[in-house]
Amino acid sequence: MKYILFYLALFAFTIGNTQQKLNYNYVEKPLASVIADIQNESGVIFSFANAIIEGKQITLSEKDITLDELLVILEDQTGLKFKKVSESQIIITPKAKTPYNQVLDEVVISGYVTSGIDRNKDGSIDVTSKNLGILPGLVTPDISQSMQLIPGISTLDESASHIQIRGGTPDQNLILFDDIKLYSTGYLFGMFSAFNPYATEKARIFKSGTSAAYGDRISGIIDISTGETVPEKNESSLGIDGLSIDGFFKNKLNDKTALFLFARRSYADVAKSPTYNTYAETIFRNTGAPVFTADGSSINLETDDDYTEDTSTNKFSFYDVNAKLIYQPSEQHKIIFSNLITQNTLDFSFDKAGELRIDDQKVQNFGTSLRWDFDTSNQHKLIAKTYLSHYKSDYTNLEIINGNVTEETNSRKNKITDFGFEVQSKHTFDKKHTLQYGYQLSNTQVYFLLDKQEVFEPESNEFEELDQHNFKNAFFTEYQYRFRNAGFLSTGVRGVHYGSVKRAFLEPRITIEYPISKGFRVKTALERRHQPISQLVEFSQTELRLENNIWRLSDERFPLLKSDQVSGGLLFKKRGWTLDIDAYYKELEGLTSFTAGFSTPQLELSQGNSFIKGIDVLLKKKINTYRVWAGYTYNDIKFEFPSIQDGQFSGNNDITHAFRISNTLKVDSWQLSLGWQYRTGKPVTPINSFNSVGNIVVFGSVNSQRLKAFHRLDASAIYNFTPREDKDWKGQLGFSMLNIYNRKTPTSVTYRSEDEGSGLELKQVIQRFSLGFTPNISFRLFF
Repeated sequence: MKYILFYLALFAFTIGNTQQKLNYNYVEKPLASVIADIQNESGVIFSFANAIIEGKQITLSEKDITLDELLVILEDQTGLKFKKVSESQIIITPKAKTPYNQVLDEVVISGYVTSGIDRNKDGSIDVTSKNLGILPGLVTPDISQSMQLIPGISTLDESASHIQIRGGTPDQNLILFDDIKLYSTGYLFGMFSAFNPYATEKARIFKSGTSAAYGDRISGIIDISTGETVPEKNESSLGIDGLSIDGFFKNKLNDKTALFLFARRSYADVAKSPTYNTYAETIFRNTGAPVFTADGSSINLETDDDYTEDTSTNKFSFYDVNAKLIYQPSEQHKIIFSNLITQNTLDFSFDKAGELRIDDQKVQNFGTSLRWDFDTSNQHKLIAKTYLSHYKSDYTNLEIINGNVTEETNSRKNKITDFGFEVQSKHTFDKKHTLQYGYQLSNTQVYFLLDKQEVFEPESNEFEELDQHNFKNAFFTEYQYRFRNAGFLSTGVRGVHYGSVKRAFLEPRITIEYPISKGFRVKTALERRHQPISQLVEFSQTELRLENNIWRLSDERFPLLKSDQVSGGLLFKKRGWTLDIDAYYKELEGLTSFTAGFSTPQLELSQGNSFIKGIDVLLKKKINTYRVWAGYTYNDIKFEFPSIQDGQFSGNNDITHAFRISNTLKVDSWQLSLGWQYRTGKPVTPINSFNSVGNIVVFGSVNSQRLKAFHRLDASAIYNFTPREDKDWKGQLGFSMLNIYNRKTPTSVTYRSEDEGSGLELKQVIQRFSLGFTPNISFRLFF
């Protein structure tokens, strides 16, 4: 109760510190008059050539709107660019984009959740780093963490990269970085995002209603860009926080060419901050609260694997580098060349009773892409692009006794090389009709190795190696119609052939959004998708047992994944209020017991299906520079695995209820944010009985119990400053706190067991807990 009172007190404080309202109501009013009104009310000065605003008229009715949000609306209605060069000056220039791009990128709701998170007509959501407002618990505009504010998007373990979208698992999301397909998006077991916050300019997210141009995954789409235009001037920055140091520069070589470079590196291998220590305390511990059987009996299991952050040592580091070259020789042509390198390294060891355990892991991503945009006319555009993506994960575990005798060696390797080419043609016939179609070709090679060697028990040795290929051909077409009343229809189909399963598939898609009154819009979407690659959960060959997933292609043994989804809802926006309700139903086919992440190892491969139904609700109110929003998700995930258990049971990633409420307030140079979140505990399989003689265990019904509910309170503050004598640079100081009241909750329980003939022998119980109180501080300079 005291946490809720604290939250409400701060909520009331922020309400009391809001600023003057900004209201605008125009019906076909000349842009010149609108500009004059804005200058009188806000004090800003507009600079422009009179010719470019002639004939432009504005129609809008907005209350409690900020200047930044108003500028977005003006850009949308006029096709002009409104650029803030300072807090007191705005320059208006023509946009270099074609009429096609202006139509497609039309924003329905600016500041859908907070500033920098906008909702488009096609149902996708854009997260723009540069405009992103402060968020609870964050001091950087992190794309991965920011998107989790959107109802229907979450993680089970507070990580930055293990993102679930409407009940799908993380490996079911398609993640593109400058057209490069990514297979790993996090550091330190996913706790930190592999996306440099200042390199990711924008992410477009689809929860449903996916364009036919996207394929190969059955859940969400996250399409990230580091920018596609030559900047008007050079930009650079340096910054440090509790985990890493980073810098970037965007160099305008000339009016046609720009070079971007972004770099970041952690420093925990040199100096460990309080922020890192909190993460380490959570990650490098596999012991915790006692485990009980269904009748309440305590399980005292003696294993040689128990370790904590005090009895173990760890050396962790990561780095990422992004480089990009943009060349625009004319308004019709643009060439973009992008590169990405990431590396995550961990050395972990602990010594117990004279036995030394050593874990070494290295995960690398390398990618490059080349894109050519050619506007053949104002109505037609050609896009050709190619990419190369390489993923590599190496893990080695050694068990050493007597100081120098290697008792056991475990190795796990996973490599992916993915090459692809795509060509698209887009026709905009008029303001209503758009048609696009294209062809995609790719070849994906996947290799994995599992090797276990025991010196004193060679009969227990294990070895598995597999090298797979998938050659893909895909055609797609999509037609879009924009109604005169701002309604939207998109229908398309995707045809694809996957070589690894030697089959072809059709994937129809349709999205409709239609205004039924000035403030209300109804929407619906239907789609079918397939996925030829997924992750297996490998239990036996990792001491840490956190990042134990292995990518493999679908084949005769592991089926192709298939998803059918339908959704529909209502969108309301009026007088500073936004209400978005979306209900959905999904059916997934082709799951296996090795991909679904059960808390108990499945001794035999079995196939199953999943049925997901849910509701996403967003409610937001904006009053001047104060925003409050609440998001709620109801999710019911049912599994069907007949060979494991009769009937349906709760899915491993089922979180029935998730709620989040957040506040943000801007006061002069300060940005403040406070948020509280709650979610139902994860399903677990109970232990019905345990016999300490032989450690024989009998499990109950699969996923018939749940862990404790999770909740935490987060806050953050950012101060922006510019010295009066020097306007060429500005600074930013940020401070954040995760889990202010330091509540630690179990987030997962995993049982290790082996079939010993007379029954299952319980080898180990691994518990993971949520983060404790986690402070972070950042300092940044912009030049």
